Amino acid sequence: MSIRQVQWDSHFGKERDYLCVDAFIADMVGACALSTAFETGVIDYLIAHASSTTLAIQTELQLDQRGLHLLLGMLRANRVLESKSNEDGVADATDTIRLSASFKAALVYRDLMEAKLYFANLVAPDFLHLLTALLMEPAKFVEQARIFKLFSYQRAFEPTAENYEQTARWMRITTALTKYEAQACIAAFDFSRYQRMLDIGGNSGEFVLRVCRKHPELRAAVYDLPLVCDIGAKHVADEQEAARISFIKRDPTQAALPRAYDLITFKSMLHDWPDAEMCDFLRRAYDALEPGGTLMIFERTEAQVKDVQIAYGQLPLMLFFRSYRTPQAYQAQLEAIGFHSVTIAEVPLDMPFILITAIK
Repeated sequence: MSIRQVQWDSHFGKERDYLCVDAFIADMVGACALSTAFETGVIDYLIAHASSTTLAIQTELQLDQRGLHLLLGMLRANRVLESKSNEDGVADATDTIRLSASFKAALVYRDLMEAKLYFANLVAPDFLHLLTALLMEPAKFVEQARIFKLFSYQRAFEPTAENYEQTARWMRITTALTKYEAQACIAAFDFSRYQRMLDIGGNSGEFVLRVCRKHPELRAAVYDLPLVCDIGAKHVADEQEAARISFIKRDPTQAALPRAYDLITFKSMLHDWPDAEMCDFLRRAYDALEPGGTLMIFERTEAQVKDVQIAYGQLPLMLFFRSYRTPQAYQAQLEAIGFHSVTIAEVPLDMPFILITAIK
């Protein structure tokens, strides 16, 4: 089997620019300090002021003096800040402080940075306290880990205020990730050949929104859980592309997928399901596709720890390491179902993605 690797040349390099945020959430101390800097208003204060001093920040934001001093030190060590000390070289409350140029560049992707920080901080106890279970007793990990309580898909059916809040909570994370990951997929795959796209498990509609924005002739539908569709419809409602995007609520009593689509996509969805359910989704997608239509899978694949340690910001994704499949696993199932002309490309992002296409 031949796996083509997508090469990000100067034309497509911008599709990976968002990865610069990872440098500031690579270690736990630096990432947690950055979260506190957002929470206390320090980052916003320094955005509004080209430079300032510790004393001015403390006075304006009414922060604890010694705590702020230590926080700013952690931010400097994490390259979020740069400062200029007085002539004696001793740091004090009158030092000039500013955001570093590299951090200001990363703030273009602030929504992603804050989503990754929130996600990592939320599930860090799973790694700290349950690593042995994660590696050696996966059933115990699934039972006790917080990450599976966050993604409570069973609560996305009954329309209660609490269920909407819980569903929207994890959708904010997945939407932020998809907003940027989608750009790499769009650059690597030619959507212009299609007229009607169905995104299975399409979440807030962020993926189809990005595709429709790039391809104004395309119409797209998201097939997902009822509350997810409600939240997603609101997410895209004010966008120019909203008229070309529809949401189809999953009916548990109806196994068949909607028909009349020449492109069916699975973006970061199939890894959520065991092998039997994954195969069932692919089989139903085959039945729903128009003859000659294309199925596309865009998923993280198996990752290995080599010379560089797992970054703090990557912990939530690595907690799913058992769920990421090899391209061979997908190819074998696609061909067994009846798909042909299977192509596989590796798209290197924060983790290796695979982009698989197959024809009915």
